[in-house]
Amino acid sequence: MKARMTLLILFLMPSSLLAGDDFQYWSRMQVKAIDTRYVDYINYWDLRFYEGASHLGFWQTSQKVQVDAFENLGFGAAYTYLEAEAGSSELKYQHRLELEALPRWKFGRININNRDRFEFRWIEGKGSDNGRFRQLWEFEFPFKAKSKPLAFYCSNEFFLDCKARTINENQVVPAGIVIPLSRRSSLKVFYMLQSRKKDTWSSSHILGTHLSFAL
Repeated sequence: MKARMTLLILFLMPSSLLAGDDFQYWSRMQVKAIDTRYVDYINYWDLRFYEGASHLGFWQTSQKVQVDAFENLGFGAAYTYLEAEAGSSELKYQHRLELEALPRWKFGRININNRDRFEFRWIEGKGSDNGRFRQLWEFEFPFKAKSKPLAFYCSNEFFLDCKARTINENQVVPAGIVIPLSRRSSLKVFYMLQSRKKDTWSSSHILGTHLSFAL
């Protein structure tokens, strides 16, 4: 019942908001090519569809090495190449070097994950002085539905533009569900509210999926 209610909220919430701000669909596929106790090598591919989820306005690919140095702390380093619309329908490229710390805790059945990431960004037409800091907090609540293990989660991430010295983006996920597909694969489905600041703040309502595999 909990799983059915969560999926109902995820699919009905965005449709009720289409008349206001932009509705988008975000999709990610993740493949963990190396999966060991201490070191992982992960590939990501992202697509984002804007304007009522009808127009591809963003894509990226990332390669990441993650080191789980301690029980409650890991570190990651990644390279990302992306192309995104920048104020027009024209796609602008961006190269990113990402360094992150990954603290995590478990309290009873609740999993708490934190990600503190600094991004060195080379943006087409803007050069390399575009550093950005991001901090993510995620809370995961495992449960079972008809003996099937699932998890409900919520999260929030803010983005600090180091050059402008201001927070200019926030992404909150009030409702998401993790569905195991097999022993080494899973699917996340979530609703996100993205708020971004240019001259003023504006919001987008996002339905997202995240498909993960481990080889």
